[in-house]
Amino acid sequence: MKSEVLARRYARALYELGREEGLEQQFLADLEHIASLVGESGEFNAIMVSPLYDITLKKRILSDVVSQVGVSKYMVNFLSILLDKDRFQYVEDILKAYQDILDEVSGKVKAQVISATALTPGQKQSISEVFSKLMDRKVDVDIAVDSSLIGGLVVDIEGMMYDGSIRTQLTKIKQSLKGEI
Repeated sequence: MKSEVLARRYARALYELGREEGLEQQFLADLEHIASLVGESGEFNAIMVSPLYDITLKKRILSDVVSQVGVSKYMVNFLSILLDKDRFQYVEDILKAYQDILDEVSGKVKAQVISATALTPGQKQSISEVFSKLMDRKVDVDIAVDSSLIGGLVVDIEGMMYDGSIRTQLTKIKQSLKGEI
């Protein structure tokens, strides 16, 4: 929970700077580059978060890495602050929080959809359109597959669950036959 609060705070500060400078999307791209480096290179991440390495060495390594990636000077300063405050391990959480802020500002909503089978792009688009009308905002759909649903969908959007799975319908029928409902 603490990491989410910290990530949101840093993401909000970065967003405010990006908004002032007109670089919101650039900051998003920069964060995505850095987060992918952290995810791909365990050694780089280990050095950046380890208390065994001197901050000067960490900043020199970071400077070399970001010069190869080509991130903005603002992002270099931001990452340097994360190192100074011993918060570099939250880069991926900050990226997620930053994306959430951009979605919130643009009026987008994310929906988690769990399906019994893989969905086609057309089906994904249809689901997005239906929930966009329902929510009166643009809905981005993330799909996951869970074959235990047997059929149908479970949709989680802004904390509201829409469960149209066959597994749930069978469970309700079973409960009604037992007199539990």
